[in-house]
Amino acid sequence: MIPDGQDFLAVPVINCLASSYQFKIYLLSNLKYTPLRFSRFVDHFLFSPKTENDEDWINTIDKIVENHDIDFILPVSEDSIRKLILHKSKLKAAKKLMLLPELDNFDTANDKALLSQHLHTYDIPHPKGCLVSNMAELNKIATLNFPVISKPTIGYGGGKHIHLFKNMDTLKTHFKNNNFLGIHIIQEYIEGYDIDCSVLCKAGEILAYTIQKGIVSDASGFSPSNAHVFVQEPKLFSVVEKLIKTLNWSGIAHIDLRFDENAQQFKVIEINPRFWLSVEASLNAGFNFPELSHKISMGHTFERPKVNECTYWSLRGLKLKVKQEKKVLLRWKFMLTHTGLKFVIKDPVPIIYRFFALRFGKIKSVHEFPN
Repeated sequence: MIPDGQDFLAVPVINCLASSYQFKIYLLSNLKYTPLRFSRFVDHFLFSPKTENDEDWINTIDKIVENHDIDFILPVSEDSIRKLILHKSKLKAAKKLMLLPELDNFDTANDKALLSQHLHTYDIPHPKGCLVSNMAELNKIATLNFPVISKPTIGYGGGKHIHLFKNMDTLKTHFKNNNFLGIHIIQEYIEGYDIDCSVLCKAGEILAYTIQKGIVSDASGFSPSNAHVFVQEPKLFSVVEKLIKTLNWSGIAHIDLRFDENAQQFKVIEINPRFWLSVEASLNAGFNFPELSHKISMGHTFERPKVNECTYWSLRGLKLKVKQEKKVLLRWKFMLTHTGLKFVIKDPVPIIYRFFALRFGKIKSVHEFPN
């Protein structure tokens, strides 16, 4: 059962689960109408209104587990994962929960300020930076070299509210005209390229991982990439391995790194302590992380898959590729093997529903679900 079926990350996770042909998927959502309600991969859709009382949600999960004989609970978003870690002692079905980290380790990974301190403490490569929460504290960044990047330490993802500043004047003007949205971390901009590592771990040991380099991004450069190439990078893996060990991490995570061309080293930028949007790309590379998470959480072992060093294009990435190269429409084998089109063909109704929700203003972004 996925207990946070209203989250857009449930879509790629369900596509991965469905590809293994061994799961009967139950979906709990606090939205009555979502694209996944109409998915052919969802065997049972359950609606429970959103509540501010976490214990009510925990009790709802327990009732569903008991009534439907659920074997495995698989949350997909950081908010749900944290709630389940926090209230694990109150969950009767805790033994059926996906493998998760301890609360303090989760919070360290999820909060960019705490993560920055952790990286400094354990001498793990990361960009130089400082924390600011108001205009007066902007003087702290005098020790930093421009250009710099500013981002909230917690609460936002997908590149939202990340800004690049070339000098102090533009930085001060931005914060004079915009709210601080809590504590910001200001970091020196790293000349180089983005590269990510997705992992499944147990007690600080990495059991499975993929390394993917984004090759198609939007104009801002801070949003998730629309296409990935999977690679082997032993030096990057050694950085991630140390990070996971020092966090004593259990469960899944997606680590954003950047290769510093001047220092010639990989530096940790942030951690997403949840499933990631490109989990379908990892599947294409030979790693079904939701399925592997089920295996390790249930006490089973598995042989680490061999990575397929492929390139994978999301639907948005495919759209951009078609604009650049119309002939790609004639390469059906490529489109059905290396793009997200295959998931649409197998399960078309959810994306049609989302298309009309966007068209008629029910949602503003493809990453939102309609009510």
